[in-house]
Amino acid sequence: MGKHLLCLFFILLSFDSINSYLMPPLFRKFNVEIVNQLEFHKILRVHCKSKSHDFPITYLNIGESFQFKFTIFPKTLYWCNLWQGPNYKHYVVFAAFRPDKDFIDGTCTGMHPNVCRWTAKEEGVYVRNKKFEGEYFMYTWDAPSKTGKIPPVNAPSSESELDSSI
Repeated sequence: MGKHLLCLFFILLSFDSINSYLMPPLFRKFNVEIVNQLEFHKILRVHCKSKSHDFPITYLNIGESFQFKFTIFPKTLYWCNLWQGPNYKHYVVFAAFRPDKDFIDGTCTGMHPNVCRWTAKEEGVYVRNKKFEGEYFMYTWDAPSKTGKIPPVNAPSSESELDSSI
């Protein structure tokens, strides 16, 4: 009986290794962090959400950060809207987290330390990436609208809509 349990243990261990190599680490904890490194004392307005969770709008002074934790499920998708103060005319909308291995390991820093850190700077939004041993430029600020109004924070109806908007 002990040999069978030992064999089952090694089979499950090898399956977990294959699974973690080929697939995203489902049902594990992950973090997204947004950091304000804008210049000239600009406040960063942050609104992140998923289809099932809508975080309140947060205002970050220079050097402050907003972080949220969640469990990775097969359809987990978080996107964030950032606006540059003081007039909040410049903004960007981007996918802050996708549940695929390429995004977790390629865009973010992988499961160790299991955080995707996005930094808002004057030029745009950067992501901390271990492949580049530092921050990697990802998104530029959108030009201000003619009306000067803050664009609405609507959830994209699909991932493809989110991809086409950024």
